[in-house]
Amino acid sequence: MTAEACAPAAASTSGSPLRVVHVVPGLAPGGAENQIEYLVTRGSTSAQVVCLYLMGEIGVRMASRGARVDLLGMEGTAKITAPFRLARQLRALRPDVVHVHLLSAQLFGTLGARLAGVPVVVSSEHSIMGDSLEGRPKTPALRAVYRVLERLATHTVAVSATTVERLADWGVDGRRVTLVDNAVDFPALAFDAQARAEAREELGLPPDAQVIGAVGRLDPVKRLEPLLRSVAPLLRQRPAAYLVIAGHGALHAQLAALADELAVAGQVRLLGARRDVPRLLNAFDVLASPSRDETFGIAVVEALANGLPVVYGQCPALDDDGLRPEWAVHMPEGLSAAEEEEALRAALTDALDGRSRHEVPAALSARYGLPTMLAATEGLYARLLASSPRTNKGRRRNGA
Repeated sequence: MTAEACAPAAASTSGSPLRVVHVVPGLAPGGAENQIEYLVTRGSTSAQVVCLYLMGEIGVRMASRGARVDLLGMEGTAKITAPFRLARQLRALRPDVVHVHLLSAQLFGTLGARLAGVPVVVSSEHSIMGDSLEGRPKTPALRAVYRVLERLATHTVAVSATTVERLADWGVDGRRVTLVDNAVDFPALAFDAQARAEAREELGLPPDAQVIGAVGRLDPVKRLEPLLRSVAPLLRQRPAAYLVIAGHGALHAQLAALADELAVAGQVRLLGARRDVPRLLNAFDVLASPSRDETFGIAVVEALANGLPVVYGQCPALDDDGLRPEWAVHMPEGLSAAEEEEALRAALTDALDGRSRHEVPAALSARYGLPTMLAATEGLYARLLASSPRTNKGRRRNGA
């Protein structure tokens, strides 16, 4: 495993920008999908995206801004032919690098790239846990399939040091893994007092509201139901306190029903999917992230970029290398459900009573800013391409 510092812009052997095709299941709002958008729209490569299943909101936004985003289509029997159709498309595009993200793309994208003879296939691991992969239990069969796919790729990118460790537990050779931390757009996330007032007005919140915010998909692993149960007594005690959750998912109706059952529905806002999370953060007074199923913890780092205090269950970005500021409270593990609810409520109460924004630590923005991630990723592309047997074979054939 290696960690890379900033590198010069990536270029092909001809000196022109590297041609990169990212393959992803879809571009619905999410942490991995945001990273792809950054790589395509903010990097120095000539990059585009192939979505396997759906364009998604991020894909539509990227296309509207001039990026090339194609939909391969995987309905019904089209899934069977997907690697061959993708290979045909890649032969026409002739990329230097195919970069696959998430398990479906690691399967279909890697096979398609190899069929097309692409010199370098990079696989980013965004969602691996110690005992599961994208919600799938870690069985011997899944572990075996994952290791085969990993070997078919040229190299694997781990988005945090914790992810490096998990890959080793799954049997991946550390020499084939490079650490490139996820990134957030710190300038775009900086606190804006005017945006705070506008967002609060839009959400129907009084100017003096005390707002606990949460951002993430409405999925059991994000543990938003325990969060709601924890803060309900606080909301009942404080009429000016609110819980605002931005995210979409299957638990929307369940969370709404629970808020009604707990007699706090009037103080809970379930916003669904939002394209303006950086703007919404301005409306919060503290971010709650009770999930213990994180490979990086993007929501937590984004909140810190806005100056917010945070209370969180797991955030490798802060805990792997001691970058946690004192206004980021890490909830202890090993508590009972009741003890955890009480501890979470106490920490959020303290943060609300403080009611202050904080200066963004320089070490945090340097480590997780966009320039660092883009340079590290593109530097990796260039090094892998330079050492690829397929690239060197092409040089000899062309007399280079």
